[in-house]
Amino acid sequence: MEEERLLKEQGKKYSLKDGASSSVMEGMGLKYITPYALSLGLSNKLIGILEVLPTLIANILRIFLSKAYYKKSRKNMVLPFIFIQAFFWIPLLLVGVAYFFFQLKLIYASLFLIICYSIIIISGLIASPAWTSWMQDLVETNRGEFFSKRSKINGFVIAISMITASIILDSFKGEKVFLGFILLFSLAAIGRYFSFHFLKKQYEPQPTRDDKAFFSFLQFAKKMHSNNFGRFVIFTSLMSFAVVIASPFFSVYMLKELQLSYFAFTLIVLSSLVSPIFFLSFIGKKIDKYGTVKVMKISGFLISFVPLLWIASLLLMNSPQWVLIGYLFAVEFFSGFVWAAYNLSVSNFIYDAVTKPKIILCFTYFGFVNSIGSFLGGLIGGQLSGSASFSIFGLGAILSVFLLSTVLRILPSIFILPKLKEVRQVETSKAIIQLKVKEKLEYFIKLITSYNPRPT
Repeated sequence: MEEERLLKEQGKKYSLKDGASSSVMEGMGLKYITPYALSLGLSNKLIGILEVLPTLIANILRIFLSKAYYKKSRKNMVLPFIFIQAFFWIPLLLVGVAYFFFQLKLIYASLFLIICYSIIIISGLIASPAWTSWMQDLVETNRGEFFSKRSKINGFVIAISMITASIILDSFKGEKVFLGFILLFSLAAIGRYFSFHFLKKQYEPQPTRDDKAFFSFLQFAKKMHSNNFGRFVIFTSLMSFAVVIASPFFSVYMLKELQLSYFAFTLIVLSSLVSPIFFLSFIGKKIDKYGTVKVMKISGFLISFVPLLWIASLLLMNSPQWVLIGYLFAVEFFSGFVWAAYNLSVSNFIYDAVTKPKIILCFTYFGFVNSIGSFLGGLIGGQLSGSASFSIFGLGAILSVFLLSTVLRILPSIFILPKLKEVRQVETSKAIIQLKVKEKLEYFIKLITSYNPRPT
């Protein structure tokens, strides 16, 4: 038992190193896919497809691989796909080489970009159910605290990577900006390779297997509306639909409509990554103390209003650009906080609600249903944001998409979130459980003002 405990502790350390290394790929690569696509001339519609098609394909493949997840070593399921993910950054940057230096036609450049990026995303997503099960066995107690620590380290590395990336890109002008992307994506590949190296060293506990635990997606779907985890999946998939209608186009709005520099773009995006560094420990402790559902209710409700805050930037269009940048920085700082709370509560809910033998299946089916919502949202958002005739209240197409996303985010927060039940034993408080809208806002403010970032 003592040897097992020491191996798990060592495994947690490797997990932190894995997360930090993969965050280099996130900050140098994944965060700059939309700017890269724009530099190649992709339309809003294609950018929408780029954001959601790989996720849908990956989750369809995960359904077919569900029995393999259930029977094979989780480590052996994860490592090959992580290696593929690291490798395919090279073909991705070669697409740009062919486009900028060898006059590859835009239609082919767009196709190859979508294919290479899809392979990167699909590889990571295929690995994730096995990785989730692996981590559930590795981190058995104080998950909120551990994953908040891991997320803080990841956020810090992503922040440094993005700042470095923005400086690199702003150092090149015109078509030469692609030289910057070559360097960025090369570093992204190296970061993911180091992640692969640390995962190879990470201890895999003996999985909990139960031959009777397997169930098909059809069996899951039939009962989805009538059980707590099923309602959770319906809620998150509707939120994914509403969010992805808008999410691919915040970058498009900054780079095309506001004409911000790469550094200003990075500064704003970075804000949403920096704020969790300050708050994740606090959020993790609140989850461990009060439960995932309470945090999910508050953060899910507040996430609904983030696109509305972006629309309010119209009021600052005639102000100095630094004022507009400062405002969007503040909006994204708030967004990063509420999204950190939401994502951490969602991931911890899955760990809490699902038994070990069923975690891979439930995570796979959860991802599949969510990817359908994301795919439909991306298609609709891409179509509407590129339409010159689409307008709500006289707003431009992209801002109208933001407004539509706001309305669609509010609905599942009002009608489905209140039906979710906490599954872990936590401190109970009727005053918290029965919060109304006004009380939720007051409680949220209390959470912020009571946080002390200094070490204790």
